[in-house]
Amino acid sequence: MYLNMAIVFHYLMIGLPLGACVSSLSEEAPKLHSFAFPKEVELGGRVQVLCNLNKGTLPVIFAWKKDGQSISVGERFQVGSLNDISSLLLIRNITPMDIGNYTCLATNRIGTDTYTAKLLTSAPPFWKEQPKDTEAVLGQSASLQCGVGGYPRPKITWKKAYGSQSKDFLIIHNEYKKTILENGTLVIDSLKEADEGVYTCEAANGVGDSIQTTVRLSVHAPPTVTSVKRRTSAKRGETAVIECEITGEQPLLVSWEKDGTKLTMPFTRFETYEEASGKGVKATLLISNVQRRDQGNYLCNVQNDYGSVKDVTALTVQEPPESPSDVKVISVNSRSAQVMWGAPSGISTSIKQYVMMFWKKSKVSGKLHQVSLLSSETSTLLRDLQPGNEYTVQILAENDVGRGDPSDPVTFETKEEEPEAPPVDVEVEALDSHTLQISWKPPPTDTWNGQLKGYHVGYKVEGSTSQLAYETVIKTNLREEKTLLRNLRPSTRYSVAVNAFNSAGDGPSSEELVTSTLNGDPPQSPEVKVKNVSQTSVTIMWSPRVESDASVEQYVLEYVDTDQNKNEFHAPGTRKEYCIEGLESGQRYSIRVAAYNMFGRGDFSPSLVVITEGNARVPGYEPIVHETPFYFRLYFVIPVVASITVILCVIVVAWACLKRAHYIEGRKAQLYVSYQQRLTYVPPSEISRDSRAVDAAYDIPWDVPNGGGSMGRDRSSYVKLKQGQNCV
Repeated sequence: MYLNMAIVFHYLMIGLPLGACVSSLSEEAPKLHSFAFPKEVELGGRVQVLCNLNKGTLPVIFAWKKDGQSISVGERFQVGSLNDISSLLLIRNITPMDIGNYTCLATNRIGTDTYTAKLLTSAPPFWKEQPKDTEAVLGQSASLQCGVGGYPRPKITWKKAYGSQSKDFLIIHNEYKKTILENGTLVIDSLKEADEGVYTCEAANGVGDSIQTTVRLSVHAPPTVTSVKRRTSAKRGETAVIECEITGEQPLLVSWEKDGTKLTMPFTRFETYEEASGKGVKATLLISNVQRRDQGNYLCNVQNDYGSVKDVTALTVQEPPESPSDVKVISVNSRSAQVMWGAPSGISTSIKQYVMMFWKKSKVSGKLHQVSLLSSETSTLLRDLQPGNEYTVQILAENDVGRGDPSDPVTFETKEEEPEAPPVDVEVEALDSHTLQISWKPPPTDTWNGQLKGYHVGYKVEGSTSQLAYETVIKTNLREEKTLLRNLRPSTRYSVAVNAFNSAGDGPSSEELVTSTLNGDPPQSPEVKVKNVSQTSVTIMWSPRVESDASVEQYVLEYVDTDQNKNEFHAPGTRKEYCIEGLESGQRYSIRVAAYNMFGRGDFSPSLVVITEGNARVPGYEPIVHETPFYFRLYFVIPVVASITVILCVIVVAWACLKRAHYIEGRKAQLYVSYQQRLTYVPPSEISRDSRAVDAAYDIPWDVPNGGGSMGRDRSSYVKLKQGQNCV
C-alpha cells in the first residue's frame, strides 16, 4: 500500500497525469513459455523453434542469442514473427558449429525474461581452437591447447613422438606432472628437457572421421649454476681462483660482484675469463696477490633470455679452518653413501685436506674409520658399508695450522639387502599323519643385512616337479622359531626348506630336508570320569572317544595337587580305570588322561577337579606329642632299618635278573619308550616309528641295548600298575 502511494506521489512530482500512474501499476514484465529443439537433428538439415510469450504487457521485443552471443541473421539464420506474442528462429543447412545453447529474450518497458534450449546434433569433431606450437621454460609448466567441438563430445587423445624421426608416438595418460583437462588442454608441470618434442592431439567421437594436429613444445633452459665452491681460501700473496660452472640456453651473460658491489673490468688485481663447457660456460675469477681486504663473498651472476641465477663463493684468507658446514648425506645405498658438505666459513688459511670420520652404531663401541680427502672435494662416496645399519659421520678440515673442530654428527641408515645366509639348525618332525613341525634358528646376525621380518617355509612332495608351496612365519624374539605345516597327506615324504626375509627380499634357502608324515594319527583324548573318591585315594575310569579304536596301546595319567606337584603314571591300553593312592584328605587334585598308539600320544582330556574326603591339612600345624612312640626309639628303629635294607637288596638283584631274562626273551617282542610326549617303538633289530606294541610292565629303561637313537632324549619313568588297598 505504501509502495503504491509512493509511486503515485512520484508521478505527481514529475508532472505526469495520474492516469499514467495507474496504468503503470497494472503492467507486467514478460514471462516466456518453455520450448525445445527436436531431439533428432541431422547435419545439413533445417530446424525451427518458436518462442511464445506466456504473459506480460505489450509491446514486447524479442531477440535471440547463441552461447551468450547475438545471432547474426543471414542466409542460414532467420528470425521471424507470427504475431506480437511470438518469435520464430529458423536455422538452415545445420553444421557442427551450430551446436550450442540458444536463448530467447523478451523485453518490455517493465523488464526482461529469457529461456534457453540446447541444440544437439550428431556431428564429427571440429576445431574450436586448433593447437599451436608452444614455448616454455625449464622447471615451469606448459599448456598445449586442443579446443574441439562435436556431438557426442569427442574423446581427446594426446601423444608424444619419440625416436630420431619423430614418427612413432606414445599415448600420454594422466600421471604425475602431466594432466589432460576437461577442455582437452594438456598441462605439463615442472618441465624437463625430456618434455621437449612433438605432440599430437587427436579427437574422435564415432561420428565421421577423427581429427588430429601436431604441435611442437620447445623447452628453454634458464641459467643454472651446476658447480661452484661455496668456500675457498688462499694465503696472503697467492692467487685465488673462484670458478662458476653454468648451464643454460645461450647466450649466457656473466658478471661478478664482491659484497654487493659490481666488479667492473679491468679491475686492480682482478681478472675474469670464460670458456665453453658442455651445454654451458665455466666462468673463472682470478684474484692475484691476495690481501686481507680481498676476503668476502663473491657473487657469480648469470643471465639469459629466460631467467637469471646467482651463486656465492666465500673467500677466506689466513685463518685456521672452522668446522665444515652443511654436512649432509645423500644417495644412500645398501653399501655406500654420498656425503656432501660446504667449506668452513670465516677467515682461514688454505685447507690442506678434509678428514672424514664415520662409525657404525652398535651395542658395543663401534670401530672408528677415518678417510683423508682432498681440500677441493666437497663430496665423497663412503664404500664398503654394511646394509641395514646406522652410521654416524663427521668431517673436519685441516690446514697448515692444524685440524679444526669436527662438524656436527650426521646420522644415516644404509638400505637393506636380502639376508646372505639361510637359517641354521633346521629340524623337521612328523607330529601326525597330516602335520609336520619345523624348527630352526635365525641366520648369523651379521648376515641379516637389515632387520629380519620373518621366514618363508617352503615344502612340496619329494620328487614333485611343482614349485615349493610357502608359508610365512613372522619373526619372534625367541632363540628358536617353530611352525606347523598342516593338512598334509598321510605317509608321504615331503621336502622342506626355510629362508629368512627382510624388507629387501628373501635370503638363500636352507638345504632341503626330507621327512615323511606318519601312517596315522595319535588317538583322541579319552572320556574320563570319576568312579570313586575316598580320603586318601581317587579311582577314575576312562574310555576311548571312538569305541572301535583298538589301536590304543597305552594311557598316561597325570594329576597335580594343590601345591602344583605333578605326578604321572602309565597304564596298558587294556586298562580302563586306575586308582590313585597316597593322597591327602580334603585336598584338591586336577586329573587328566591321554592315550598312546603307534603314532604317538594324543591330546590330554579336559582336567577333572577332585577333592578328597575329610578335613583339609592345615599348613604349619603339627599335633603335640608328649612322649616319643616306641617305634621311633633307637632300639626299635635300627633292627627294622637293617632288615628293610637286606630285603631291598634282594629285590633289586631279583629284579635285574628278571629284566635280563625279559630282555633276552623280548628280542622278538616290542618295546615302548616316551619321547617328548610321544611313544616310539624299537623293534629287536632296528629302530622304527611305524609299528608298536605294549610291554605289560612299562618299566623297561630306555638305555637297554637297541634303545638308543634320536628318540632317547626324554626318559619318562614308567611304573607297574597294581590295585591299591585303599581303592574301592
